[in-house]
Amino acid sequence: MIRTWKDRVSVLLLGCATVLVVFPLAQAWGGEVLVANGNFEQASAGAGDRPAAWGKPDGLGVQWTDSGDAAHGKAIRMDTRISERAMMAQWRKTGQTNEWNIPNAASSAVAETYGLSLYSDAIPVKPGQPYRITFDFKGHNAGAKVWVRGWGLLGGKKRQLWNTTVDGKGQEGSWSTCTQVFFPTKFRPAVTEMKVMLFAFYPAGVYWFDNVRIEPITVAAYDAEKR
Repeated sequence: MIRTWKDRVSVLLLGCATVLVVFPLAQAWGGEVLVANGNFEQASAGAGDRPAAWGKPDGLGVQWTDSGDAAHGKAIRMDTRISERAMMAQWRKTGQTNEWNIPNAASSAVAETYGLSLYSDAIPVKPGQPYRITFDFKGHNAGAKVWVRGWGLLGGKKRQLWNTTVDGKGQEGSWSTCTQVFFPTKFRPAVTEMKVMLFAFYPAGVYWFDNVRIEPITVAAYDAEKR
């Protein structure tokens, strides 16, 4: 069952280093980029209603759509003003109630309880490897987060073992870029894969995500940025 946004944000919260610069889509980063289709320009093969390498947007609360900005093209739009009841009706319509479900859905905005989210496909995690995540964000300052969640075997079963978050921050009404370093296996050596989760919640409003990137970095770079 989906937890409320208050439950979701009660875990480790790390800051967001915000740079009020929009990087071009073809920006060279000097390293391997691990998030497939992080700029959301490519459609999934055989499913034109969803971005490749990401979950299926429901089309109401979570939309894969044109950003209205030539520098960003297509992006993910989340509208947390939508009511819980409307979201449940949409999930039934799109056949997603096995993934998203709100018991006793209310007429209030989904921002007030569950929020909205979208996952990337799984990304392999290398032992002893730190990373940097970067994403572009537009919306209410601190009304959204990007999670990185790590899975691995525990007791013979795949379980979520680790996570970190980056707040969506910047100058409201314009795109900003947030970045943070992280090191899954430093704290949980059993982590073998990770996913990015885009998440918008309170206050109720419209939130945008684009250009999601994860790249491997050196341990020295991680240590320097964590100071």
